[in-house]
Amino acid sequence: MKILIVEDEKDIADPLKRSLGKQSFAVDVAYDGKAALEFIRKNGYDCILLDLNLPEVDGIKVSQIIRQEKNTTPVIMLTARSQIYDKLKGFDAGADDYVTKPFDLSELIARINTVIKRNSLNKLNSLKFDKFELFPDKNMIVRSIKGKSSEEIELSNKETGVLEYLLRNKGKIISTEELLEHVWDSEIDLFTDTLKTHIKTLRKKIDPDKKIITTIRGKGYCIN
Repeated sequence: MKILIVEDEKDIADPLKRSLGKQSFAVDVAYDGKAALEFIRKNGYDCILLDLNLPEVDGIKVSQIIRQEKNTTPVIMLTARSQIYDKLKGFDAGADDYVTKPFDLSELIARINTVIKRNSLNKLNSLKFDKFELFPDKNMIVRSIKGKSSEEIELSNKETGVLEYLLRNKGKIISTEELLEHVWDSEIDLFTDTLKTHIKTLRKKIDPDKKIITTIRGKGYCIN
């Protein structure tokens, strides 16, 4: 899943980016509201962490603009303000949730996962497919074997990200560009073969006959 942090204080934004990166998220950072709008218009995100007090364009205005542009990406407001009035302004501007700084990282991650699931086609914590069940928070798949105990299959962060995104959009054809945008950060080369490599390793682990992850030639990938 791909996150955009919009925070002008680098001593908050940069450690937060590193922490979320360790939790399998792909993370971009914008240090002002104008840059945030450029990121949002260029890339696809699964959640936006948006500070209220920003240079150039403040957080309330950023949220209002992206909602006016029909962008439904979940927004979590991050701010030092705790008054009810400021929270209501954030919700009126289109925010989905509100976290007051300083915040607990585990709580923030839980809120991120909640708004992403709320906005996805598949809202479950674990994702079942074929004889498998994916647990994104553990980077693990459990395979049910008839008449035997289940088998645990470990995945890398990126393998988990690719599979989770395909499963949360089950039945849809997802282009290479969309997968790269949602699983890697904005610095990824869109012409790289890294996605093909990760699809190949996923298939070795769970889909050697290529019956689960379908390649749609010229369009992308799909799980039905």
